[in-house]
Amino acid sequence: MPLKKHTVKLAIIGGGHGGRALLDLLYDDPTVEIVGIADLNPKAPGMTLARRLKIPRTTDYRKLLQSNDIELIMDVTGNLKVRRELAQTAPKAEVIGGHSARFMWEMIEARIKSRNEIERLLLEYQSLYDLGLKLTASENPEKLYNTIVDYATSLTNTPAGSLTIFEEKKGEMFLAAVKGVSLQFSKQTRWKVRQGGLTSHILNQDEPLAIQDVRHYERFDNPIMLREGIRSLIASPLKTEGRIVGILYVDDFRPRPYTAREISLLSLLSTFAAMAIEKTKLLESTRILAITDELTGLYNHRHFRQQLNLEISRAERYRRSLSLMMIDIDYFKQYNDTNGHLKGNEVLKDVGRLLRTMSREVDIVARYGGEEFAIIMPETERRKARAFSERLRKKIADHPFENARKQPNKKLTVSIGAAAYPENASTAFDLIEQADRALYEAKRSGRNLVCVSNRKVK
Repeated sequence: MPLKKHTVKLAIIGGGHGGRALLDLLYDDPTVEIVGIADLNPKAPGMTLARRLKIPRTTDYRKLLQSNDIELIMDVTGNLKVRRELAQTAPKAEVIGGHSARFMWEMIEARIKSRNEIERLLLEYQSLYDLGLKLTASENPEKLYNTIVDYATSLTNTPAGSLTIFEEKKGEMFLAAVKGVSLQFSKQTRWKVRQGGLTSHILNQDEPLAIQDVRHYERFDNPIMLREGIRSLIASPLKTEGRIVGILYVDDFRPRPYTAREISLLSLLSTFAAMAIEKTKLLESTRILAITDELTGLYNHRHFRQQLNLEISRAERYRRSLSLMMIDIDYFKQYNDTNGHLKGNEVLKDVGRLLRTMSREVDIVARYGGEEFAIIMPETERRKARAFSERLRKKIADHPFENARKQPNKKLTVSIGAAAYPENASTAFDLIEQADRALYEAKRSGRNLVCVSNRKVK
C-alpha cells in the first residue's frame, strides 16, 4: 500500500511581490497547503491574488498564527522585529525569513520567470504551428509570400524584410515579396546567383545567418542593401526535402544583435514557409498543365475560349477594343506526309515559339487545334491587328524551317484571319466566326496572306 504524501501547512507573512510570487508558484503544489497570508496593506499584490484564489488573508499576522497546525512560516517582509515576534508566537513552526527568505524568494522568482518564458515560447510555437497550417492551406502565391514576410518581421520585431524564390533552371533569385523598403529597392526583381557571393553562401547554409552589422561582415557584398540603409539582418535559407526554395530575410536599419530565440523562431517559420511555397508551386504547375497544350506549351482550346469570354466582358465594361487572330499553317498535311509527323510536330513547336515571341505579354496565344493557332489581343483595334498580323506572317515566312523548300510556295507559310470587337462582332462567338471567315478568305485567295473582317456591327 503506497504511503500517503504529507501536506505542509504554510503561512505567508508579507503580501508584497515576494508573497505574490510564493502564492503564484505554490498554489497548485499538492504537497503544500497555504493556510493564509498577512500584510498590513490589504491591496498589496499578494493580498489581491489571495482574494482571487480564495485564500484566507488578514492585516494582522497574529490572527493568522492562532492556528496550532501551521508547520512552516515564510516571512518575506524583511522586517527584523516581525521575524523575532514570529519565532515567539509560533514556536512549533519552522520560520524562514531574512536572507533565507530573500534567497528562496529570488529562487522562486527565477523559477516563475523560467516557467513564464516556457509558456510564452509554447504559445509562440503554437501560433507558428497554426500559421504553418494556414500557409500550407494557401493556394494564392502572392498572398502566401506577403503573409510569410509579415509574420517574419513581426516575430523578430524588425522593420523590414523580403522573400526571394530560387529558380533552379535559370540559376536566378526572384524577389517575391518585400516590406518596409523603398520602391527603388523593390525594382531589382531578379539577379543571378554568383558563385562565392553572399546569396550563394546563404543558400549553402542549413541554419539562419545572423549579421549584427553588415559593415563589419567581410562576406557582405550587396550594394543595393547598403544604399537602402540596411545595417543588420537575419537570412534564413528555405529548404525542403533537400531542395532549395529561396531565402527569407528580416532587416533592421541599425546594428543589432539578434537573440537565439529570434533566430530559432525564424528558422521554424522558414521550415513551414518552404513547405507551403513548394505546395503552391506544385498546385500552380498542375493548373498550368490543365490549361496548356502539351506539345507547344501554348494555352489550349478550352482555356482560349474561357479567356476570350473574359476579355470580351472586360472590353465591354471599359469600352475598349479587342482583336482576335486565327492562324493556320499552309499545306501542313503535305508537310506531314512528306517529312513525317515528328518533323511536323517540330514545325508546330517552332510556330508556337514564334507566335509567343512576337506577341505582347498581355496577349493570349493558344493552339486552337491541329495546325491552327489563335491570338487574343486586348485593347487592340482592327488597324493595329492587321499591322501585327502582317509582321507575324512575314516573320514565319522568313523563318528557316527544315525542308521548307519542299512546300508548294518553296517555304513554310501561314494564313491569318483577323476580326475586332466591337467593329466586326458583338459576342465571343461572333468574333471567332468573323476571324474564321477572314482566315478562309486568306486561304481561298492563295494563302500566305492576311485578311481582316469587313463586317460592320450595327
